[in-house]
Amino acid sequence: MSWSELFRREWGAVTFVLTVIAGMIAVPIAFYFFHQAPGPVNVPSTPTPTPSVASAAGTSPSPSPTTSPKASPSP
Repeated sequence: MSWSELFRREWGAVTFVLTVIAGMIAVPIAFYFFHQAPGPVNVPSTPTPTPSVASAAGTSPSPSPTTSPKASPSP
């Protein structure tokens, strides 16, 4: 099997391998010339949730004693 026959049958795989090799060469060269390295990712801070009034509703005040009307004696 010759190289031209292999390329004709497996052109996608050959192209992928050549692209990866080109990237392995180009990326370090670009980092060298532009003096840039991958830096930390800036994540915006999100505010922390604060307890709301609805969460305090779970604690109910102690019930006040209720007085019931006294039964009057029947005549």
